[in-house]
Amino acid sequence: MSAEALHGDLGRFFLSEVLQLLQLARATGRLELERDGERAEVLIERGRPVFARATGSRVRTGDVLVHRGAISEATLEAALERQRAGPEKRLGALLVAAGAAQADQVRAAVHDAMRRTVYGLMLWREGSFRFVPGGAPEREDIRLDLDLDRLILEGLRQADEARTRLSSDPPL
Repeated sequence: MSAEALHGDLGRFFLSEVLQLLQLARATGRLELERDGERAEVLIERGRPVFARATGSRVRTGDVLVHRGAISEATLEAALERQRAGPEKRLGALLVAAGAAQADQVRAAVHDAMRRTVYGLMLWREGSFRFVPGGAPEREDIRLDLDLDRLILEGLRQADEARTRLSSDPPL
C-alpha cells in the first residue's frame, strides 16, 4: 500500500480546497476523511471524484429509489434481506435481477446518492483527511461523472442553505 501523500485537518482546510488541489495535480488515489467515528472515502481519478461512500447518516440508493417511486418500501426491505444473505451482491444489482427496478433508475439513484454524499462531506468543518495516491481506483459499476467546479459550487450552496436554516431556527 502506498504511503499518504497529503493529510490535514478539516478545521484548517475545507474539502473543496483539498479537491481543487487534487484536481490541479491530476492526482489518482483515495481521499479518506474521518470525524467523530464517521468515515468517508472519495476515489479520485486524474483529479476528478469518481466514487464516494460514507458511514453515518447519508442518503442511500435504496432510499432514493423509494423516494422517487421506483420501488416500494416493502421491495427495498426484501432486497436488503436478500443482500444480508449474500453481502457480496450490490443492492441495485439485486433489484434489477428481480425485475423490481430498471438499470437506468438504479444508476441515477446511485449517482444522486454519491453526489449527496460528497455535498454532505463538504459540510464537515472538523476531522481529518488523508490522500493515498495509487493506481486507478477499483473498478466500480457506476461512477461519478461530475465537473469539480460545479460540484464545489453546489456543495457550497447547500452549505449556505444549511447555515441559513440553522440560524433561523428558534432557540429551544
